Amino acid sequence: MYKIFSDTRLFIVSYLLLVLPTYLADAGLVQNGLSLNTFNMTSLLYVLCMVGIWGLCLVRGAMIAKNWLVFIPTVAFIFDLTPALAVISAVPYIYHALAIFLGAFSPSVTTNVDTYV
Repeated sequence: MYKIFSDTRLFIVSYLLLVLPTYLADAGLVQNGLSLNTFNMTSLLYVLCMVGIWGLCLVRGAMIAKNWLVFIPTVAFIFDLTPALAVISAVPYIYHALAIFLGAFSPSVTTNVDTYV
């Protein structure tokens, strides 16, 4: 199953498909912070997409021997959810682009992809 993420194009398309709802949905979490009374359908979609991004970066980071790749979308997540940091709106875009760039253009160091099956 993880063998499919060794394709760079699929990683880029999957990441973009998961990050697109985070920008289209106005989750309401940015203004109010993370609390239980702000969870609605759009905020749930935002959190689920971020979990998907973390999983994608975790698998891709293991394949390219950059296990720290998962921390780059985490910084974007923190900047999205912290009201004081949400004023700097370009940072999440930059960090997501950095995660795509590092995940896509780093050479794969796994010689035996069958270990990920």
